[in-house]
Amino acid sequence: MVNESKYELIIGDIFETLPIKTEERLFNLIIADPPFGISFNKSSHEYGAEEYDLYEDNFTPKTYFDFSKRWIQICYDALTATGSLYIISGWTNLEYILNAITKTEFHILNHIIWHFSWGVYTKRRFATSHYHILLLVKNKNEYQFYKQNDGDVFFWPEYNRGNDPHRIKGHPCQLPIVLLEKMIQTSSSPGDLVGDVFSGSGGTILAARLNHRDVIAFEIRKEYEPIIRRKAHFGKPVSPPTKQSTLKKYLET
Repeated sequence: MVNESKYELIIGDIFETLPIKTEERLFNLIIADPPFGISFNKSSHEYGAEEYDLYEDNFTPKTYFDFSKRWIQICYDALTATGSLYIISGWTNLEYILNAITKTEFHILNHIIWHFSWGVYTKRRFATSHYHILLLVKNKNEYQFYKQNDGDVFFWPEYNRGNDPHRIKGHPCQLPIVLLEKMIQTSSSPGDLVGDVFSGSGGTILAARLNHRDVIAFEIRKEYEPIIRRKAHFGKPVSPPTKQSTLKKYLET
């Protein structure tokens, strides 16, 4: 029987806090959903609703590249020798993330597309209905990987934001737990330590807890702390995972 995983939330700048935690224990896996470096239209979807705290992600191309290079490097330093890093990104500033990776010793194992059934709709171009996910490893000959014959395009046709059982008010950008679980189950083992370097709403903490991984999450914005604690069920037990995805388990009950 696997004991309840350990979990912790650290409020602060990862450039200051992550190296301190790394001195205590290295991470087996880090999941990063960094700022996309774009401005949001407050009139679109829930971005303008009072229930959601909209953040500003404005960067110049140079500052976004420099920012990306810095945080990707400290993630490299924080991983075990066989550790992995997943980066979730939109397409707008993906080139700067890819260029930043070349300045580190990471190896890109996969460039994954997560396709979803909604998007930012416009009249004069195709709807944006996907995110990019980069799987990086420190050692291209030795790393954890527990999926076989899976394609590099992820799609859960039954999932949308309207039926997400874990989506809560307060944060406009929340990744589905089923996606986070897939990354955690693929690239780590029960009892491993997972890092969540841009915690946002706390979904990675919940996914790690559901799958018996220890997790340390980092978030720079203090106002997101109650959202994270609520979504990740701080101080409460969580239901163990089943052979089905978390989403299907909830939709069928």
